[in-house]
Amino acid sequence: MRREPVLLTLTKSLRSFIFVTMAVSSPYYLSHYEYDSLEIGTVLFLSILSTSIFVIFYGKIRKSLRFRSILLSSLLIIGFIILLVKPDPLFYIAGIIIGGISLSGRDLSAYQPIEQYTISHYETDQNLKNRAFSIYNFGSYGAASLGTLFLFLFGSRVSFMAIFFLDLCLAIAQMALYIFVAFPHFEADGKKPEIPIELKSDVSTLTALFSMDAIGGGLITTSILTLWFKAVYNVDLSLAGFIFLVVNILTAISILISSRIQNSIGLIRTMVFTHLVSNGFLLFMPIIHNLLWSEIFLYLRQTTSQMDVPARDSFINTFIPKEERISANSRFTSARSASQIPGPLLGGLAIEIMPSSLIFAAGGIKAIYDLILYKKYSWFRT
Repeated sequence: MRREPVLLTLTKSLRSFIFVTMAVSSPYYLSHYEYDSLEIGTVLFLSILSTSIFVIFYGKIRKSLRFRSILLSSLLIIGFIILLVKPDPLFYIAGIIIGGISLSGRDLSAYQPIEQYTISHYETDQNLKNRAFSIYNFGSYGAASLGTLFLFLFGSRVSFMAIFFLDLCLAIAQMALYIFVAFPHFEADGKKPEIPIELKSDVSTLTALFSMDAIGGGLITTSILTLWFKAVYNVDLSLAGFIFLVVNILTAISILISSRIQNSIGLIRTMVFTHLVSNGFLLFMPIIHNLLWSEIFLYLRQTTSQMDVPARDSFINTFIPKEERISANSRFTSARSASQIPGPLLGGLAIEIMPSSLIFAAGGIKAIYDLILYKKYSWFRT
């Protein structure tokens, strides 16, 4: 890999550590202040809403990619400083919103379109591009594994303030790395980018499909699944850290395998077939009311759950012409992020009323997405 994809893999890895530690710890932090599942879901809703606003807003800024990245990093740092000012839910919510801190556990942030465009700019060979996006996502889940390992080992022994301080240090490191990235030139002419008419139909279709997938995903973000395990099985923060440690290790391994599958059967088939298998395992999670079996089915789900992510990144940055990728990636990320907004509210409500319905709804929606995607784009053979 070239230098820039390596540096951006590191920035994504730092961000993933931050987001996963915040996502897993957030239900416990808010429970400490006697928030119930619906109230916690409301805070998670505000987090995803603010992240979506960041994505949409930054897609419209006609400044250099370096300027956008460093500005985003600066706001993340400010957000954590606010969290450290005072241990209070109102300061927590303010820091989350201002910093654009995702409590979903997933990196559907305004950084992604910039980083993905930059990687595709430097890696033009298809196989090398597939590998670069696999490593980029492997770094993300590898770092998330370290984040959950930290919570497993120290979750019962460190304060929430210590977690926030560690994440602040990593946010500073992320900004420092961006300084050394040679971002491609981006024409800041103040004009709104227009998708060519021949691409508009496909971009609209893919936007709708990715939104459907994100609606299902919004119901089972890391924070919502943490809340589900806490409500259904009364697990503590350390055990939640262990559960998601295993989840992220399995996911990281599957990400590395993904590029081999992509090169063998193609991007679309990799996206659809692996995703369908994962959704099948997801649907079994609540059927047997037993913590061990719920964990096992979650772990089985993760063996293929995210194999579609590097395939999707590579598909978008191959199918969409280079000059339109910033615009299309921003649109897709905006749609995915916005579609997750209702998830925490609905998830918190479902956990209060009938927890199993949360898993069934998420698995069903995501399976329908897989089938429609295959019907529409099975012709794409790369």
